[in-house]
Amino acid sequence: MPPTEIVKTLQDTQLGEIVFRKNRRAKRYIIRVKAETITVTIPYIGTYPFALQFLEKERKTIAEKKQTLALQAKPALPSIDENVLRKQAKQYLPAELDRLAKLYGFTYREVKIRKSKTRWGSCSSKGTINLSLYLMRLPSHLIEYVLLHELCHTRQMNHSPQFWALLDNFTGGKSKLLRKEIRQYSIPK
Repeated sequence: MPPTEIVKTLQDTQLGEIVFRKNRRAKRYIIRVKAETITVTIPYIGTYPFALQFLEKERKTIAEKKQTLALQAKPALPSIDENVLRKQAKQYLPAELDRLAKLYGFTYREVKIRKSKTRWGSCSSKGTINLSLYLMRLPSHLIEYVLLHELCHTRQMNHSPQFWALLDNFTGGKSKLLRKEIRQYSIPK
């Protein structure tokens, strides 16, 4: 028998879809709130009536969390032809990376434009910077943040406090704010 199985799905007028799951490994009742669904995990020896009581007790908190998630919904990026995006990225990103590298005294081996759907950019230990063509869908200040982030990796190949201090030097102390802002955007799947 699988560790998790759906026990019941319920439509609530205020909260929306609620999925109750029993899990053999769960030791307590857990409520997970996402924008589209609420999942209540029930321990294997737990009961559905107790899960409903638990849900009712947390109803106000859950409603507030759902409202917060709705307000924080990631902005929809406009759809654009991938070939056009690649052409724009190949023209703009290497030139902008080169400009920033010269401005701040960074060196890198080469830059590659990829169709990466899991990260905006990366830097290899050999100094090759890979950039997602989907960067072109971001506001210009976030593109600059990603480019500076990868350039900083040419000096500090980790996300240590020293890395963030270095990046802060080039972003006016805003690296954490920019990091938080870029998380509002997602790469199309």
